[in-house]
Amino acid sequence: MPKTIFHTTEKSNFILNMKTEEYHRFNLRILILFLILMPVFSLPLEFAKVYSVPGMALAITGVFAIVFVFIGFMKKATPKQLFIPAGILGAMVVWSIVSLYNSYDYSVSLFGADGRSEGMLSVLFYGCFFLLGAQLGTDDNRRKLLDAMLWMGLAECFWGLLQALPLGLPSYYKNLEPLLLFNICLPSGLTGSPIFFATLLVMLAFPAALGAMFTEEKKQRVFYLVCAAVFSLFAVRTQCVIGLAGLALCILAAVIYGVVRKGKTLFVVIMMLLTLGVGFGWSWIAPSVNGTMTSMSDDSSHAENGYQFYDGGIIWDDSSYRLAVSGYYVANNSMNPNGHFAISSLTESYGYLWKGAAKIVKSYPLAGSGPDNLVYPQLYQSLNIGSNPNVFDRTYNYYLHLAATMGIPMAVLFVGLMVLTLVKGAKGCKGSGWLRAGMFGSVVLYLVMMVIGSSCITVAPLFWMLAGCAVGWKKDET
Repeated sequence: MPKTIFHTTEKSNFILNMKTEEYHRFNLRILILFLILMPVFSLPLEFAKVYSVPGMALAITGVFAIVFVFIGFMKKATPKQLFIPAGILGAMVVWSIVSLYNSYDYSVSLFGADGRSEGMLSVLFYGCFFLLGAQLGTDDNRRKLLDAMLWMGLAECFWGLLQALPLGLPSYYKNLEPLLLFNICLPSGLTGSPIFFATLLVMLAFPAALGAMFTEEKKQRVFYLVCAAVFSLFAVRTQCVIGLAGLALCILAAVIYGVVRKGKTLFVVIMMLLTLGVGFGWSWIAPSVNGTMTSMSDDSSHAENGYQFYDGGIIWDDSSYRLAVSGYYVANNSMNPNGHFAISSLTESYGYLWKGAAKIVKSYPLAGSGPDNLVYPQLYQSLNIGSNPNVFDRTYNYYLHLAATMGIPMAVLFVGLMVLTLVKGAKGCKGSGWLRAGMFGSVVLYLVMMVIGSSCITVAPLFWMLAGCAVGWKKDET
């Protein structure tokens, strides 16, 4: 007879009587729910400044994830191989609380800044996504998760297409005010930034490419090929370093794996290179197509054609103009203790961020400035963030960002968890199928991109899900 609590009905106690296979399916549904809610909830941001909406998507699915992680341990469905990763994740949550206690703003540290939502709770939610991703049970469930991610990516690309064309669609990257460029029309999808968009596309392009090389079912193979090609096109069109360099690394890795495993490599790679070329050409002529101008005055001049990286402009447009969580960019600003930099220069833009973050690490080596509190120790002339030119809220080196916001111990814990993930993932890929290699490759690409990248709630949860998948495979599974 099925177990019940307080002699209630069997249906009201479905959790108590849930089989392991059912538990795995519920985990999958929660993860897919996030993939649906996040882009849907992000739509209002393109039309109105309702910054808390994407954070709600993370919170809703995050709460479900917490519940089902607890159920897994309670029902002893969680395999022992996850105990060490779970312990590290628990330590990360504990240390984020320590950092919160020593932060500048408790509310921001707990919930995250408006539009960012990467406070202490996000550490907990991401960890639970990791553990659910590690407990999907079957390759069929993992493939369904990957397919859902790819459909999400295609939806983001459709929206990115509307943003990249001169159609008048509301977009935060129609203009890049820090660079005095107007009608530039960069695509960001529903991720919040072209840099975040590029990170998502590169991360998903790799498993899509492997799927196109090795899947036997024709319809599924075509779907993966379309994804790989479309993601390549838009990754280049974002015109940031991660988009082009990340995609080049992705294609190289796909070629190596395809040749070694004797897949349908040539055709897939040719298609990705063709769309890369189309994206490069589209970006080259975009100033003429969009009527890009270098000012909004009557004597404004049109920007010249050519492929350029706009990383500095994107970073400050995202934080200052879109979210108002950093100061505005002011050239040759002599007041900021961190000095000044040329926002059109890649080396100066990233160098300025890293140098400023390194100072914060030196000042707060143990607990950091607090989750999502990076901007506060930089304020130098007003408590109003916008009144402090050139202060920033993201370092665009995730490892350095962790150390600056939550201390060196948090960065060490994260790196330790990732080393464990990579070791387990690499061992599991030997002799396994393309799905396992594709998910593991996505994790590796993301970690490489984070050297000049940033975590965000629209993309990072997918990474944590995939990292969990890389750890969660059993030895006897393909």
